[in-house]
Amino acid sequence: MNINKYKDNGLSGLGNLGNTCFINSCMQILSHTYELNDFLELDTYKRRLKNKYESALLLEWDELRKLLWSKNCIVSPNKFLKTIQKIAEKKDMELFTGYSQNDLPEFLLFVIDCFHTGLSREIKMTISGDIENETDKVAVKCFEMIKNMYSKDYSEIWNIFYAVSVSEIVSLETGKQLKITPEPYFMIDLPIPPENKTPSLIDCFEHYIQGEVLDGDNAWYNEETKQKENIRKKILFWSFPNILVIDFKRFNSRNQKNQILIDFPIDNLDLSKYVVGYKKKSYVYELYGVCNHGGSVLGGHYTAYVKNANGKWYHFNDTSVQEVPLIQTIISPKAYCLFYRKKST
Repeated sequence: MNINKYKDNGLSGLGNLGNTCFINSCMQILSHTYELNDFLELDTYKRRLKNKYESALLLEWDELRKLLWSKNCIVSPNKFLKTIQKIAEKKDMELFTGYSQNDLPEFLLFVIDCFHTGLSREIKMTISGDIENETDKVAVKCFEMIKNMYSKDYSEIWNIFYAVSVSEIVSLETGKQLKITPEPYFMIDLPIPPENKTPSLIDCFEHYIQGEVLDGDNAWYNEETKQKENIRKKILFWSFPNILVIDFKRFNSRNQKNQILIDFPIDNLDLSKYVVGYKKKSYVYELYGVCNHGGSVLGGHYTAYVKNANGKWYHFNDTSVQEVPLIQTIISPKAYCLFYRKKST
């Protein structure tokens, strides 16, 4: 991927059209997701678009993206916002039909799902090879899931943003693996360790993979033995995506916000230890975007830190775009959603 063409450009602000800072922050980072840009630049994607209303959002985004990169200026995203509202109405996503403040990760899921749906089509998938070890056994399950789910619903969005996790159920009595279920995922929703006063991103991962114990009245029903068993349910990762999106669970069920500082690496995030699939050592990432949330669930403001191809970081705050003089300032208690790019090996 040649990123030189992106140097010093794409530093345009976006007008706030009424509580739309969550949209602006999200789309500024997507604008610097060069893997998606390169795909849209080919223009051949338009021939693959289906006659679905979700397709309109991808087309409108492509137009807005071109404006953001044509020259460094301020852009008012009126058409893009109207398209979001129309599609949200058709999909019964009332959250995004008006001008109320919303959750950025939830909006990102909506956008990526629309992009995928607009491009999705049937393709031929085959699984080949012999089973020689335990990893191969898990591979078959993962590849069968991908084939069953995406041979009729494939898009290039999958290649960029999606990967496969594995839900594992292990007996507490015997330690035996009772069941594994592969599932696709787009975003990792990381809980914050409650006892840790200075948590890091890796601490959050460690807390996440511990899973949960189901025992006693909450014991798991084993369909094979027709009996309840005390188990631990864990999440493993068969793979991580090329673009890895992580959001921190900063809000609880009572709408209280955890504003603790979570330390995270700007470069060389190594996730190889969490991978149960092939090519473990290839899962090393560099940060290129941070969505920030300041304030509470009742009233807050979103901004974004984005790394440009020139190697410098910029703070996008609606119409304002400012270079970040001290890189470490992007690691703050406001960090809510992280965007990592897989490093080429």
